[in-house]
Amino acid sequence: MTSEVSLSSTPTRPPAAAGTVPGARRAPSAGPAVDAAPPRRLPDVLVGLGAVAAALVVFSWRLSTPSPWRDEAVTIAVANRSAVDVWRLVQHVDLVHAPFYFLVHALPGPADVGDARWISVVAAALTAPLLFGLGRRLAAPAVGAGTARLTGAAAAALFVAMPFVSRYAQEARPYAVATLLATAATYLLVRAGTGHRRATWAAYALTLPLLVAFNTVAALVLVAHAGWLLAAPARVRRRGAAAAAAGLLAAAPLVLAQSRQSEQVAFLERPTLAELGSHVVFALGSSAVAVVVAALAVALALWRARARRLLLVGLLWGALPWPLLWALSQLQPFWTTRYLVFVAPGTCLLLAAVVTVALTRRHRAAVAGATAALLVAGLTVTGLHMQFVFRDPEIGHAEDLRGTARYVAEHARPGDGLLFVPDGEYRYRVLTQLYPQAFAALDDVALDEPAAASATLVGRTLPPERLAQAVAGLRRVWVVGGTGRVVTATAADRETVRLLDAGYQLVSTEERRAFSVRLYVAR
Repeated sequence: MTSEVSLSSTPTRPPAAAGTVPGARRAPSAGPAVDAAPPRRLPDVLVGLGAVAAALVVFSWRLSTPSPWRDEAVTIAVANRSAVDVWRLVQHVDLVHAPFYFLVHALPGPADVGDARWISVVAAALTAPLLFGLGRRLAAPAVGAGTARLTGAAAAALFVAMPFVSRYAQEARPYAVATLLATAATYLLVRAGTGHRRATWAAYALTLPLLVAFNTVAALVLVAHAGWLLAAPARVRRRGAAAAAAGLLAAAPLVLAQSRQSEQVAFLERPTLAELGSHVVFALGSSAVAVVVAALAVALALWRARARRLLLVGLLWGALPWPLLWALSQLQPFWTTRYLVFVAPGTCLLLAAVVTVALTRRHRAAVAGATAALLVAGLTVTGLHMQFVFRDPEIGHAEDLRGTARYVAEHARPGDGLLFVPDGEYRYRVLTQLYPQAFAALDDVALDEPAAASATLVGRTLPPERLAQAVAGLRRVWVVGGTGRVVTATAADRETVRLLDAGYQLVSTEERRAFSVRLYVAR
């Protein structure tokens, strides 16, 4: 009879004291015994180093090839200001990104997009060995050191192979750092719960305000922490609850301050059910085959995985946040794919739980190895196409700011006028901060006060009644905006379009990914 493993995934021991979770029943003597000996450190160190090396290779591959998109451009534009100017800005906008802005600001010399992306590369690379260690620790009590090590290695390999992870491991925004912190917090929780060291509990508590600082939505990982604690002995539950409460209490002032800037997410809309499904497909590699492989792995793990606590954490961290954030966004929209990057390590743990499945008592090690190899190979192959897509120079990050700036630099003449339609919060003007040389010869006629001086992201523009005087006398005007029809979001945008229609003729339109450049010449 195949042994059953309780939610705690702990080895067989004498009857538990009150308040503890029952352990696994002892397997028949013919089956392999659970290895209760301390794990050998050298293999773990080697696997961890291998995970870091593989992650650095994959995540740094063609790092600077994709053109940045507007949010990345904002990162560079803000981070290259003085520390005082950055602080002035985040008092009323982008406080949620302040830690990352200061992190990039701390880099030596003026930062460019490649420099800032390296922060994400390193953060994602460090996540891989933590994920290995976490998977090993969660699985070890149920399956022994060898299979546990293989399970953790499979989780780390899946993390490195996922194109969704690569996409945000190469982004000059804080999502990879938040993913590292979510993984570190979970690892510290599990380590503290098994080692009972006060320093580890303190480290766990300290990671929580850092996590919230880099991505408030990533605090949803606490659902997985709560689930793990509920399956733990009473003493661990008490200490874990106290540490989490201390960490959240420290994060409370920051959350309160961030809530005062809630207009920053006002552009988000309530997601449809189709968007939820699209995100799941996207997160798994944008491949129907990958979704099928993942579904089979999860189904098999739910049926027969021995490491039930690993499975629990994987479900609560790697699957539940998707529908949970979707449901919350029906009340207050927070739904966007990049906010959910922190879920990826949990998804890898959930998938890796299939490695602990034991259909028979014989050849368990061989079956576990074959399962891990097939799972990692299958999801690597099915996601390979998207690895190339995300590194494409034009479509990799969905916008081609670099190509847009290059086109203007090649065709503009000194003294030409420059306008942005729509202006303001659409942030097309950030082009001039990221590529100042491309626009140095042009006159940004609608700009009233530069970005740094005005403590804004893109600067303050002239009121509509002053635009006519600003464009008077210009022979050629370049208008940068989105593709398709011209969007007029404000009164100033409508006045700009009116002036162009009245006194200028459109002579050329060049469209790049998500950007258009229109040249108007005076009639």
